[in-house]
Amino acid sequence: KLEVIMADAAADRRFLAAIADWCDRYTPLVALDGEDGIFLDITGCAHLFGGEAALLQDVLSKLQQFGLDVRATISSSPGLSWAIARYGQETIVGDGEAERALAPLPLSALRLDEQMVLSLFKVGLRQIGDLFHKPRAPLARRFAAGLLLRLDHLVEDLGLGLRFRRGGRWPACPWSGGSPNRSRRRRISCISPCSWR
Repeated sequence: KLEVIMADAAADRRFLAAIADWCDRYTPLVALDGEDGIFLDITGCAHLFGGEAALLQDVLSKLQQFGLDVRATISSSPGLSWAIARYGQETIVGDGEAERALAPLPLSALRLDEQMVLSLFKVGLRQIGDLFHKPRAPLARRFAAGLLLRLDHLVEDLGLGLRFRRGGRWPACPWSGGSPNRSRRRRISCISPCSWR
């Protein structure tokens, strides 16, 4: 027998906020991603949990114990982590691996509107990798600069305008965002839902 329950958007927001509060155990820099995801800036925190892989495994296993079916990815930019967590298979994307990890993903991983995706399909562009080595000027003329901006959000550390719950905006640390002293690399994790159990 199938039981149908009415959606409760306010309860869902409270639940997501509670999960974000719980994520403070990993980093104080936690941001909500719309109505169904969370970003964690784990720069300088992963070693406290045995490294990135151990931290990620801890987050995922504990959320699964709560009855949540989630995916997560750690990478150098919020856009990249978001795309891989929602459309890819990898859990940790190392520096210099963005293009390889993004290439097989569908164009919808760029957060484009449906009309733009259909227009790109019509000219034979079906995956993000199809865009990487195309001349940028013709793409901008034909599909608007927004397409290139979305692509740049995935590959570069542009931040997607994250607002951390405890204050601050991306980039929150002085060694990021174009600073000449980039002695530490930024690491961001995106936790996205797969489904409820």
